[in-house]
Amino acid sequence: MNEQDLEYIFRPQMAEGTTKLYFMLVDGEHTVIERHPADALSELLPMLDSFQYAGIVERMPKFVK
Repeated sequence: MNEQDLEYIFRPQMAEGTTKLYFMLVDGEHTVIERHPADALSELLPMLDSFQYAGIVERMPKFVK
């Protein structure tokens, strides 16, 4: 995944003008909702490195390990 991928994934939230992106991380049986500054997408890359994008759930991107 690269920064352009994240721009595409988070485009709906960014179009709304949100300053904090929200997304779901699923690691086995553990699910966490995270928030991240919209103007720091490149800083998300290391966090999401071991996750796979798994679509949108109720307007929230889902990433699964």
